[in-house]
Amino acid sequence: GGGYGTKIDPFAEFGPQYWGPRLPYGISHRDKHGVPGTRQIPGFKGSWEHNKQVMRSLTTELVKHGRIKTSRQRAKFLGSFVDRMIVLAKRGDDLSRREAGEWMMDQKLVDNLFKQAPERYSDKTSGFTLVTQTMRRQPDSAEQAYIELV
Repeated sequence: GGGYGTKIDPFAEFGPQYWGPRLPYGISHRDKHGVPGTRQIPGFKGSWEHNKQVMRSLTTELVKHGRIKTSRQRAKFLGSFVDRMIVLAKRGDDLSRREAGEWMMDQKLVDNLFKQAPERYSDKTSGFTLVTQTMRRQPDSAEQAYIELV
């Protein structure tokens, strides 16, 4: 427990081999968001596995078509996944190709990305996507956005 006061690390004070009596203070960590032990993509409902599958399919579609329309929340979080795939493609080694192949659903698309990304994005290190907000969706009034590769 404890408040927000400064906590002292006993390892920093005495070294990691301290075997003396238990100290009356310790380091406390704040609770993580959500239920402990579960992973979540912020702003999404449903299980981690479902959200992961949605992000995998959206990443594949964005790399395939270059521009897709989806909800603003999904577009916002999709950018980091696509950025990761392009960084892996720029790196170009076998381990990166395997990781990208495990995430994206089309192996031919992975090969094509690894051929084209190094020269297309040679001057950039991040920010490979652009999210543009559009009109709300008619039935449920959800915010929509286009996400495209820059």
